[in-house]
Amino acid sequence: MKKALLAAAVLAIAGSSFAEEKTFTLKVSQQLELYGALTGGYFYVTNYTLTNKSKDTFNLTNAVLGLKGEVGKGLKVGYDFAFGSLLMPDIWGGTLGDPKRFEFGTSKAIAKEGFGFLWGSLSFAPTDVVTVDVGVLSTNVGYEVANTYSNPNITLGTVWYAQPVIYPGIRINVSPIENVSFYAEYNQEYDLDNFAVGALGEFMGVGFAVSYYDYKAAKNLVDLVLSYSVGIVDLGLNFDYQWLDDSAKTPGKDDTAYGVALYLTPNFENISVPIRLEYFDEGTSGIYSSGGEQGFTFTITPTFKPTGNTFIRAEVAYISTDKKIFKGNTEDNMTTFAVETGFTF
Repeated sequence: MKKALLAAAVLAIAGSSFAEEKTFTLKVSQQLELYGALTGGYFYVTNYTLTNKSKDTFNLTNAVLGLKGEVGKGLKVGYDFAFGSLLMPDIWGGTLGDPKRFEFGTSKAIAKEGFGFLWGSLSFAPTDVVTVDVGVLSTNVGYEVANTYSNPNITLGTVWYAQPVIYPGIRINVSPIENVSFYAEYNQEYDLDNFAVGALGEFMGVGFAVSYYDYKAAKNLVDLVLSYSVGIVDLGLNFDYQWLDDSAKTPGKDDTAYGVALYLTPNFENISVPIRLEYFDEGTSGIYSSGGEQGFTFTITPTFKPTGNTFIRAEVAYISTDKKIFKGNTEDNMTTFAVETGFTF
């Protein structure tokens, strides 16, 4: 549940400095919205690649504190900033890493260990049709997001693994008709000059997002996301087709790949059972992995929500490839067992 700080709210913090008592007053003249999450879990991974043995860990998965709002009547100015850390646990064994922030220096949008800045942007809306976002943006590409408390599963899938994430950039959004928005952006993810265009919206109950993303001198991808609800079941689809630029091709190896993820989530009163199925085919391009030419994943995540903003969930996430790329190139599969609990606000 998100908290609103109402207009003209006054917060008083009293303290002392030597013998003199001082009071600090913060005046908030506009409505603000505080949001975030604190989640943590236990992970056990079989056939882990780097250690050649099974390994387990307790870890903080999301620690996010964000603030957003909007001011103005004619020219509206909005803002959205978040701090903390994200584990971004992926199905390739990324559950055994450390929580990260994002660093924006010489190398753009590089995940670094520790707490700090996550994302933040200003939005300018000169009209009801046009909005310009400037700052550190979350991508419009893909079904899953880096702050995994917003995903149906604990781990991030193989399709997400090959997609853009968070980066400094500028995005122009145009909404000429109801429920449909078009966008174009320039960003500097991985210190490259990247471009993207796409459309997002809803038509006849089907949510959709289609994007073209161009990593300069690296690769390109076309992404499609669909979502729909039938009774108590939420359905989702994420399809990617990717190809390497000429400068990134390796002679004798493939230069294209595709991946598809299906999401099926039955919802009951306070229990849901999200299921994710994925398949990828990258040939020898290395776009989705570091050696598996084809592979599939299966993830199931029974989730219990005692209240609207608290949860506990367990997960089994299995990945299999046609090559032995796990446990020192001796196994062709990996399984992650996980339990996570937390709350959002």
